[in-house]
Amino acid sequence: MVAGEVILEPKINKLAKLIDIFDEMSKDLNFGRLSNSEKDVLLNISRQYSLKKLQEINIKEISFIDYEGKPIAKSTLYKVLKSLCDKNLISHLGSERSSKYKLN
Repeated sequence: MVAGEVILEPKINKLAKLIDIFDEMSKDLNFGRLSNSEKDVLLNISRQYSLKKLQEINIKEISFIDYEGKPIAKSTLYKVLKSLCDKNLISHLGSERSSKYKLN
């Protein structure tokens, strides 16, 4: 190494550090690792919150898309919504048939 030379950190190492931070936050919040589908749905809901500054969202008004820009199947969406509720990341509002949720 030459004096004054700066060693750049590989991008993949930065990504690994971000994953580690996320995993630590997941442990601290006591919900474990999220699946890719859970991350996709949570991001879609979060974007609606940020965009419209809402207290609750109606999932019928959102086009849920995955990381690759493809629509999320309804069956997957409902399984993931239940899982996110079980992990206490979102709450289902109203009756069993209601399509309203909120971030916790």
